Amino acid sequence: MNEDEGGTPDKLQAMLDVIAKSEPSIESGQPDFGRLRADAARAAAVLIEFYGDAALARAKLIEDRSPQSYFARMVTAEVGRRGKRN
Repeated sequence: MNEDEGGTPDKLQAMLDVIAKSEPSIESGQPDFGRLRADAARAAAVLIEFYGDAALARAKLIEDRSPQSYFARMVTAEVGRRGKRN
């Protein structure tokens, strides 16, 4: 990761690890979307706190590095929604 991308490779990898562990678990054929939304909101709050105005760019970077991750897309959407409120 380039220095201008913000953060260190270890920090980004830690976020990717959290995202990978937060993929919806399917019990009885249904993913737990309530838990997934709550986790996405929590991850968005962390990105906003850590990166401030650059949080949306950070979320998109993580989403780009995890293209199959529904959770990463949810986090990006949540960061975008929160950013529009400010």
